[in-house]
Amino acid sequence: MFGENNKKEEATRGKVETILGNGTRIEGDISTNGSLRIEGEVVGKIKAKGDLFIGESGKIKNEIEARNIIIAGTVAGNVVAHNKLELLPSSTLSGDVMTETLKIEEGARFVGSSKVLNEKSRKKEPDAAKNKDSNQ
Repeated sequence: MFGENNKKEEATRGKVETILGNGTRIEGDISTNGSLRIEGEVVGKIKAKGDLFIGESGKIKNEIEARNIIIAGTVAGNVVAHNKLELLPSSTLSGDVMTETLKIEEGARFVGSSKVLNEKSRKKEPDAAKNKDSNQ
């Protein structure tokens, strides 16, 4: 019974359920349980439990977070990809990145820093903050 719901949820995350077409502009935050493809412009935070695809004409200004993120367009903001971030040759990313796997193809432009996102690094961050506080 519970296994069926989990399988359906995983299958749903793999499909692109929402497409924001070229020429469309949204000012505001977007949140979705599924996957999202953006060919237009978004000024606001984007959070997807599924995958996020930013096409060549796509432009994002703010933070984005998703399971897997593929960028072919332009992003100005920090990125959290829980699994994988891929920058295609036509992409431009200005912002800091946290992800388990980072793939940057030749021709892609990336200005920022990157950190590995995994269970060990998540556990170390609070300890480092505690040590900093105790030294003051």
